[in-house]
Amino acid sequence: MRSFFALLFFFLCITEANIALAAVDLPGENVTASEVVEPDSSAEAQELSPGAVSVVRPGEMEGEMKNLPEMLDRIPGLHVIRARGRGGYTVASVRGSTSSQVSVYVDGVLMNLGSEAAVDLSAIPVENVERIEVYRGYIPARFGASGMGGVINIVTKKPEGKSTDASLGAGSYGLWRAVLSHTDRLGSGSYFIGANYEASNGGFTYDNDNGTPYNPDDDYRARRQNNDYSNAEFLFKWGDEDWQTRVSWVRNERGLPQPAAGADKPTSPTGARTDTEKWELSVARRYRANEARKVDWGWRVEYLRQDSTFDDPNDTTGGYGEQHNRYKTDRYNIATDASWAMGENHFLELYAGYYDETLRPRGDIVSTLGGSEKLSNRTFEASLQDSVALTKDGTLLLVPSLRWNQDDDDGRFTWQLALDKTLHGGWSFKGSYGTYARGPNLYERYGDGAMIRPNEDLKWESGTQWDLGFGWSGAMRRGLASAQLTYFERDSEDLIEFVMSSPRYGVYQNVGKAHVQGVELEFSFDWENGWQIFGSGTWMKAEDRTPGSYRTDAPLPNRPEWEGLLRLSRNWNERLSAFVELQYTGENYYDLAGNVKIDDLLLANLGLGYNFPGGAKLTFGIDDLFDEGPNIGLASSSGPSRMAWYPLQGRTIYTNLSWTF
Repeated sequence: MRSFFALLFFFLCITEANIALAAVDLPGENVTASEVVEPDSSAEAQELSPGAVSVVRPGEMEGEMKNLPEMLDRIPGLHVIRARGRGGYTVASVRGSTSSQVSVYVDGVLMNLGSEAAVDLSAIPVENVERIEVYRGYIPARFGASGMGGVINIVTKKPEGKSTDASLGAGSYGLWRAVLSHTDRLGSGSYFIGANYEASNGGFTYDNDNGTPYNPDDDYRARRQNNDYSNAEFLFKWGDEDWQTRVSWVRNERGLPQPAAGADKPTSPTGARTDTEKWELSVARRYRANEARKVDWGWRVEYLRQDSTFDDPNDTTGGYGEQHNRYKTDRYNIATDASWAMGENHFLELYAGYYDETLRPRGDIVSTLGGSEKLSNRTFEASLQDSVALTKDGTLLLVPSLRWNQDDDDGRFTWQLALDKTLHGGWSFKGSYGTYARGPNLYERYGDGAMIRPNEDLKWESGTQWDLGFGWSGAMRRGLASAQLTYFERDSEDLIEFVMSSPRYGVYQNVGKAHVQGVELEFSFDWENGWQIFGSGTWMKAEDRTPGSYRTDAPLPNRPEWEGLLRLSRNWNERLSAFVELQYTGENYYDLAGNVKIDDLLLANLGLGYNFPGGAKLTFGIDDLFDEGPNIGLASSSGPSRMAWYPLQGRTIYTNLSWTF
């Protein structure tokens, strides 16, 4: 396949080799690290990158009470890993990557911290989000060198005009959500201010096998305990043509339930909790290109502070005897980016960023485990990208990039190469090849003193990835359609993988070599009569390829072979709307040896909405209509099937009222 890719690349370059003498509009010419062009359709979203990219707009699902992980379920090639169900710790894997390899940005601010293995997606509110972009394979230079598995870029609503939005929703298991936002002019620019709150007790019921799958006589009906959560957010943004400022505050409070088997009884100990509070402040300045100054450039400074606590007074989860920990993180960042239309056929983009992070642990992680009271990490990343137009009409682009990633005193060069070809009849071709490298962060090396054990011997992971994709978009009978089909492969060396040592805690290890290959599909049909169909699907085979290991050819955990989503919706006269949604996740292995796997899961969701005159909308819906979530089980190579350690919340009924005035 690599030889085929190289030959295809060579053939396309030769057949289109007449370099243009006239200037062309290069995709990305008006894209910077602090702002991203906004596409009007899924087809135009592909112009955000020479690689595969998908865009989710929360406004299209207004009132459906979805959180960020549920919105990301529709992205092909992306698997959402839910450790404890809705509201629990949730991360993402892109094309078989680990969650640590996925970078998450909110309005240009990197959410990944060295003191955490990955970004907790369930703690990022989406009520004030305009769109969510997911980049896979080729990663544009404006995101630096950190997003080697993929990038999730979250763009909140832009301050413009004058309006006020509010919504109030409620649902099963004590779920409720309140949102309020306002935007208006202020000085030379506009401001946006938003606040929201969401909470749930998470007390769903399920069948518990009492931890004895061989003895069905002692099974009982249980109610999930200590499974509550709450999220609160405040966001302020102000900007004009030159300046942008952002202040954000987020608080997440969460109960930590025990592994379910045999627990959730009146006598079961509870009380384990984790609370996280995060502040962000950023200021950015942009200097626009004009007739006299050909370079468009800007800078950004950021400060992020996070205070997280873990309390387990009854010693119910994590390592035994480690009951109280507190983690204070301070991170400073300064970054600059520039773009230059060099000549008529080149568009250069440069990004450089420096991060200085300090973690101050307190509690059992220090007194019991003998950990350090202060850990520091300094990283530097830089990217240089050139978009080269190889044809006079700009239909063939070659996009090489070079990246440098430095972690304290150790660094690596990596590179990417992409080819973007616009064909006749609405068809397009995209292909990319590149390398990646990443050093272990503080969390992976030192653990958290509770549920993650330390491993200071971790090595850098590295690898290669490539993909080939064909897309089509255009008009069909009485409507519009678009589709994208992509084949991808990844090879990894010294892959850093999280391994569950027991139901209570785990450790990060270099598992050796790994290979991932797969196919992802995304399509949409939009008819004039109001019918819409959206679908996405992924087939993926992820294997351990470490020579001589007992795990050789075993499937990697948390990479389901099959996954997909299909959504059918209808609008009637801009008043009444309805949708039905099917979501499938295939068998998914839980351990590195490939002995324990989670059952496949098919969920059905449906909803009904009505727009009232004056800007109000009422929505009613049901998630997991057939209550399948609590019934998932674990199948092993020996012995009977048993219940999952952490069952999922089942049928959820909700209603939401939102309005704009």
